[in-house]
Amino acid sequence: MSVPVPGGTRAAPPGRRPGRHRPGTAVLAKGRERRDTILDAATAILVHDGYALLSTRKIATRAGMRPGNLQYYYRTKQDVVRAVLERYLDRAFHMLEARIAAADGTPAARLHSALDAALADQQSAESCRFFFELWALAAHDPAIAEAMREFYARYWRRVVALILEVSPTLGRPRAERRAALLIAMLEGLTLFRARRPPHELPLPGLERELRALVDHLVLEAP
Repeated sequence: MSVPVPGGTRAAPPGRRPGRHRPGTAVLAKGRERRDTILDAATAILVHDGYALLSTRKIATRAGMRPGNLQYYYRTKQDVVRAVLERYLDRAFHMLEARIAAADGTPAARLHSALDAALADQQSAESCRFFFELWALAAHDPAIAEAMREFYARYWRRVVALILEVSPTLGRPRAERRAALLIAMLEGLTLFRARRPPHELPLPGLERELRALVDHLVLEAP
């Protein structure tokens, strides 16, 4: 999953959060709409063509604007990609929280809702390809790697809290280890959703086994 980043990596300027649009460019509704159009275009290119074929000119063409107009919002291609990542991860976490909030109120139901949300996101082939590209970029771009690390740390802390709600007698150290294992199993499942998975195993069966393992890790504790 390693795609070289042309021109090397570019660190974000001090004091500026990586992935943000240029200050003052998305204050009005029109600016926010153009920003989202740019990010939608970049996401589509990443999913269908990959980072290697991504360029500011290609993003601008797909977004229906001139390259100069795009650079008014994002100076470089790397800035666009970091903004795409930030938006995607924020949306993913909010979707997770919404599924948890919609559960019937029991700790076990909230945990299973979080699992359902993660599995539902994996149903999209585009989502899986997008994440493959992000992991490849994280190996070369420190800002993207840091954004991914922050997302998974936040995700992991939320799963730890859910596990402790279900099985408070586990204790925090064991809940932290089991949360890490649960997330690792979920992320590993994406390998079997690729266009050419390592083994032709039926995905519904894999998901059932995963749910059973989660119940064993959490509900049958300690």
